[in-house]
Amino acid sequence: MSAMTTTDLTAILREAAQAALAVLPLSAPGTVTELVPASQAPDFGDEGTAVSANFAGASNGRVSVIVGEETLNTLLMSPEGALDPVDALRPALETVVHSLGQSVLEAGVEGDPAQALSQLDGGLVAVVEADGQPLALIGLTLSAQATEAAPAPAATATASAATASAGRPRTMDLLRDVQMDVTVELGRTSMTVQDLLALTPGSVVELDRAAGSPADILVNGQLIARGEVVVVDEDYAIRITEIVTPEAGA
Repeated sequence: MSAMTTTDLTAILREAAQAALAVLPLSAPGTVTELVPASQAPDFGDEGTAVSANFAGASNGRVSVIVGEETLNTLLMSPEGALDPVDALRPALETVVHSLGQSVLEAGVEGDPAQALSQLDGGLVAVVEADGQPLALIGLTLSAQATEAAPAPAATATASAATASAGRPRTMDLLRDVQMDVTVELGRTSMTVQDLLALTPGSVVELDRAAGSPADILVNGQLIARGEVVVVDEDYAIRITEIVTPEAGA
């Protein structure tokens, strides 16, 4: 019987889904807005696609990534030719499973979104949205009991290393020509609707960051680096001063 509780699963999926955004080739920048039971996840109909895979080891279960029609079209119209969704979405699957410890991810299978959600019975789904519209779903469920004995730690580590060396280079190469939105954020602020409507040319909006502080660099809404704003040939540019690792966080 799995010792992991629903609370544990919620915390793990929330963090794993945030990390997966950095390798998820979405059609627009997205953010994780909520975690819901798989049975209550948004319906993508027949326009999207799902890639799912089982995993075993320290934890046993199933992980799925479901993308909508716009993201699917982005993969199919890559400059290098149509990308296989199974290969293109595998880095996101691996990122989620990596959060569970020493577990081996099986080969991914493409399928219908509704069927993929039904196979996550009892699991949770992270909803990724852009402009209030569901863009992708990242689902995770754990088996109530292991179907097989967990591999010995040494065997699991060896299998994980083999999977990484055999699968990742090929997978990541396929994503090199997928265009992703890069955003530079100088700062943020909160305003009431009344203050927003009162804005006129010449109004000054104060941000929550001191002058000279580094700007955030985001890819599809995921913080990946920080840097300083510079001017190159009369255009604004940014010089990277810090790479933000998943462990470091925001």
